[in-house]
Amino acid sequence: MSEETGPLAGLPPADRTLLVRPPLELAILEVRFRAEGADVAPEVALQARDRLASLGHSYARMEEAQEGRIEIQMQPGAAPMSQVQQVARGWQLNATDGTGHITLLPGSVALQTTRYERWSRTLNPVLEALMTVTEELLAPALVERIGLRYVDRFTDPEARTPASWRERIHPDLLGAVLHPVFGQHVRGAQQQLELNLGPAQGALLRHGPFLDLAVSGAISYLVDIDVYDAEASRFRSADLVTRAEVLNRTAASLFQATVTADYLRTLQRAQDDDRIEETTP
Repeated sequence: MSEETGPLAGLPPADRTLLVRPPLELAILEVRFRAEGADVAPEVALQARDRLASLGHSYARMEEAQEGRIEIQMQPGAAPMSQVQQVARGWQLNATDGTGHITLLPGSVALQTTRYERWSRTLNPVLEALMTVTEELLAPALVERIGLRYVDRFTDPEARTPASWRERIHPDLLGAVLHPVFGQHVRGAQQQLELNLGPAQGALLRHGPFLDLAVSGAISYLVDIDVYDAEASRFRSADLVTRAEVLNRTAASLFQATVTADYLRTLQRAQDDDRIEETTP
């Protein structure tokens, strides 16, 4: 790993051992930009689908996508009124294997997947192809923001109280769960941390225990990391891939900082020779 692709703000590099028990539920990468045109035409979406296929990525099924904006009108003596306005139309290209999709809009492209192995295999190849296709077909003039979000859900059928996560989540994050009076009564808690990682870079960390009906009513733990780079720049596909990799390294560092060292080891492979380019956030 070079300094160019290390974590933002001098965060500690993440352990690169692959997680054998990855808790990842969802990964989303979005690039917002300025470009000409109010909609993505069907012909452009077809070209994008075919171009992606030629680069080895199959997103055969297409659906129309819309970007909306909610406007709230407030007048003295009257109840607030909300109105949803359609801003732009685009297309959603769905992966053939059903694990994710790509959304093409006039001002953004997004890549989403529910199956994640590691950056170099799961997201980076598709991102490289998507940035190339976006540059060719949508001709963006200015990049406004790159965002990368990982949603992780730690589960344990035996965890019946938030305190069950005491030895697994870093104690400085558990807050009221460890309180001598409140702790035994807490059933769920959600916190949001806003982190400053540079002049135009940052992250939102949402985390906490919750009652998980999908695991027979056990207490699971959510870690939702949203890292972003809002530095404006010209749209260059290669540069964007590198900046996205920096965000991935940053998310991996933040992920590992949320758990204890002992718990991280239980999520990793035991073999010392099973090393990869990055950890799964």
